[in-house]
Amino acid sequence: MVKWNLDQEEYFYKVYDENGELAGYFQPDYGEIQPPERQEEVIQEMLKRQDHIYGGMLYVPMLKLNLIAEEYDYDLDDVISTLSVSIARTEKWKECIEEMPSIIFARVRKSHSDPDMLSLLLGIRFNGPVRLKKEELLDALRPFLDSFHEKELL
Repeated sequence: MVKWNLDQEEYFYKVYDENGELAGYFQPDYGEIQPPERQEEVIQEMLKRQDHIYGGMLYVPMLKLNLIAEEYDYDLDDVISTLSVSIARTEKWKECIEEMPSIIFARVRKSHSDPDMLSLLLGIRFNGPVRLKKEELLDALRPFLDSFHEKELL
């Protein structure tokens, strides 16, 4: 089993694997904060008090396309082969997500750090309230991360 780690960065968390490699990001759902102009202040207080949350968004790499290189021509067979691998990996992600009822939505985005990579934004709901405390957040995220790792998706 992988030993995961979380590092807080302002209002979100970076998720690392046991080798210290960045595996994704977790953005807690802090709820609807009113008034919106007090959002920063309210979130800081929630973090300080280690308030409870019920889910959030997990952002993980989905697949590297290996097709977007500047000034490079591709052989058609290579493109077909690369796209076939990408489709198979996407189908594997879809199956894994469908097996997890706690994932309430899944959206694909172009990675913010690599234009040749697609990432998944997963809305997740925890089984119960989880405190904004590193160890409790890790315990709540571990089933998702472990499942993705076991299926060789992370």
